[in-house]
Amino acid sequence: MNDDRAADFLGLTRLGKRDGFWQALHMPTDTGTPVDYAGSTTGPDYNDSASPYQVSWSVRPTVKKVDARSVAAWCRGNVFAEDHAHGVRHLVVDMALLSPITPQ
Repeated sequence: MNDDRAADFLGLTRLGKRDGFWQALHMPTDTGTPVDYAGSTTGPDYNDSASPYQVSWSVRPTVKKVDARSVAAWCRGNVFAEDHAHGVRHLVVDMALLSPITPQ
């Protein structure tokens, strides 16, 4: 069941520049310290081979409830042209399948 009082996904994902980089400016700050991961979340196409993309990502340990209608609104129009959920890559335990990250 949707919670109309939950966080607005459109507001959380509003983009802007901070320190010269485009990013979501209103990420929650009350969901714990992010856990950093090496590798990519490029989807199931890279379950058995290394992804060519150099990325870093993190996950916060506490969930932030969002209004499902606001997620649907974001899917109807966003700068990334994302309009649906994507497959998820399996948890990578073989370091040979992770792309190296080189500092810029």
